[in-house]
Amino acid sequence: MGFKRVLAVSLFFAAVLASLAALFIYNHARSLAEARFWVSHTHGAIERNLGLFRLVEDAETGERGYLLTEEGAYLEPYRQALAAMPAAQAALADDIKDNPGQVEHVAQLNAAINARMAFLEARVNQARAGDFSKARALIRDGRGPVAMGEIRRLSNLVTSTERQLLEQRTAAAARAERLSLILGVGVAAIALFGLVGAVIVMGRTTQRLEKALRDTQVAQDALDATDALVRAFFANTPDYLMVLEIKDDDRFVVGEINPALAKALRADADRIRGRDIAELIPQPAAENLIAHYRRVRASDRPVLSRNVLQNLPDGPRTWESILAPVRGPSGDTDRIIGSIRDITDRVKAEERLRGAQRMEAVGQLTGGVAHDFNNLLQVIRGNLELLEPALAGQESAQRRLRNALYGTDRAAQLTRQLLAFARRQPLEPQVINLSRLFGDMSDLLRRTLGEGIEIETVVAGGLWNTVADPAQVESAVLNLAINARDAMPEGGRLTIEITNATLDDAYTRDIEDLQAGQYVLIAVSDTGEGMPPEIRDKVFEPFFTTKVDGKGTGLGLSMVYGFVRQSNGHVQIYSELGQGTTVKIYLPRAHQAEAALAASPRAPGHGGGQVIMVVEDDDNVRAAAVGLLEDLGYRCREAANAEAALASLRADPGVDLVFSDVVMPGSLKTRDFASHVEAMAPTLPILFTSGYTDNAIVHHGRLDPGVALLSKPYTRDDLARKVAQMLGRKPA
Repeated sequence: MGFKRVLAVSLFFAAVLASLAALFIYNHARSLAEARFWVSHTHGAIERNLGLFRLVEDAETGERGYLLTEEGAYLEPYRQALAAMPAAQAALADDIKDNPGQVEHVAQLNAAINARMAFLEARVNQARAGDFSKARALIRDGRGPVAMGEIRRLSNLVTSTERQLLEQRTAAAARAERLSLILGVGVAAIALFGLVGAVIVMGRTTQRLEKALRDTQVAQDALDATDALVRAFFANTPDYLMVLEIKDDDRFVVGEINPALAKALRADADRIRGRDIAELIPQPAAENLIAHYRRVRASDRPVLSRNVLQNLPDGPRTWESILAPVRGPSGDTDRIIGSIRDITDRVKAEERLRGAQRMEAVGQLTGGVAHDFNNLLQVIRGNLELLEPALAGQESAQRRLRNALYGTDRAAQLTRQLLAFARRQPLEPQVINLSRLFGDMSDLLRRTLGEGIEIETVVAGGLWNTVADPAQVESAVLNLAINARDAMPEGGRLTIEITNATLDDAYTRDIEDLQAGQYVLIAVSDTGEGMPPEIRDKVFEPFFTTKVDGKGTGLGLSMVYGFVRQSNGHVQIYSELGQGTTVKIYLPRAHQAEAALAASPRAPGHGGGQVIMVVEDDDNVRAAAVGLLEDLGYRCREAANAEAALASLRADPGVDLVFSDVVMPGSLKTRDFASHVEAMAPTLPILFTSGYTDNAIVHHGRLDPGVALLSKPYTRDDLARKVAQMLGRKPA
């Protein structure tokens, strides 16, 4: 009985031990499985949260690229992010549905993301509708960085909460492992009475503990991989990132900077870490920056700012920064994290856009005024010239007549200068060699500048040909020479240098619409008074002048600027007080042979009874033109529009020249009218006239091939020469 009792007791203890072991094994396996599940689940939630934030960044980047470049290809990241966003949001919400606090955080995050995506979609739709300027204006209103800062804060909140859960669940798993170890030791003690069964249970328990430890290590490796991903982002993002640590409650110390910021500062990151801002940056800039950091620390939200930094290695740069306070365990702000973006190129692009918009506004204003204004001037000038013979012998009346004619010439010159500045004057470019052109200008310059100015012209050997309107080149150089003369009231030297030049990519990179390549350079230098920088930077603006009232319109250099840019060239001015001024004009090189310059008639011609069809919708302008032509010895037929002119020509084709306005009412356009005339009479010449062509016969600033134009207002002599040239007659 004793043995049986012992055996029974042993079996009882063995059964108890087996039961305890079985219960322990079951509970331990379930705890380990549950711990592994929650660790994996938490890592998945963190990864999905980071992926969702990256989708928002991709959408922001694609949308900004599209608005700034107006190229649809930049929208691809935006479209992909928009398509993936709902699934990513739903997956994240499903991951954290067991945690009420996280459910609220994710709901706030999704609401912020949806609001931002709706805002981006509105801007994209606005841009697609053609209103890019208004859509771009929304970029600068500051809401974008604030919204992204809020999304980043909520995303970081979700991530930090999940990481806290991960730490808790990892600690729980560790406690379970320790408890299992204690229970295992206890079971081992009991196994002394249960013999082999207890040993077997202990062995199996030990194996499961080892597996739990391996699973924990796997979870730790996954966490390390996530940390490595964050470090890789910090190291490789092109934006400048930094962490400032707040020491002693009022010192701001550099805790960390990423390689992009170290490169921008041309500094070794290891030498900056741990340094006080007050030591790194000279005064008073340091104090201003520290005051800004104090405002950020006192704030409970990210702070957006834009600053122009003057003393950087690459010169002045515009930085846009977002600084956010970070609260430590005590609830006080102990760090500031910052993201900085260099927006210098964007600011320059916006400035160029504003300049182009101003230029377009001037062009539209000038074009709108030029047509009617020049028509009025043509009526005035034509009638004044027709009145001139009737005033023969009346000196007082003729003097007033000359004054009136001078006034019309000045008004016409102002309009031409405005059109030149707006790059809307009709040019007749041809391949020319400037050495021959300036050889013909020498006498004109000497007569214009007077004996007090010494003129020196230097022409390089092997000078390339260029493409330009020779009359406009002469006018531009003459304008520069007159300005130089006015800058040398006591006399001086004017040097005109003509040579070959090459502009490389480094020079042309920041200059709008200027291509790198070969150019012909005209440099006009004087030994005059020079200009300070604030004057020099404004000289090409219309109506800006330093001359006294009555001595200049402020359009001379504006005209030069407009002509050169319209000719696909470049103009630059260099000047210092007391050192004189140099203006450099770069005109594109031509590889074609030089065109023969047509000789301009030096005396007006007179007609021999040829018939000229005058087509003009303005009755007063038409009457003045007919009067001038008849006074020159021509016979005239009149038409008020293109349709009437064609009907007249079909009825009686006996016409030697068609003299037609460009812009007229009616359904028949100017070029179509010319085509009909050419079909009816292939050899019949057409001379166009206009106060402003408005792209009817001028495209890209150049007259269409084969088109002859006499711009309004024209003089009697101009009309005589041009008509004689069109009729193939030599002037009398």
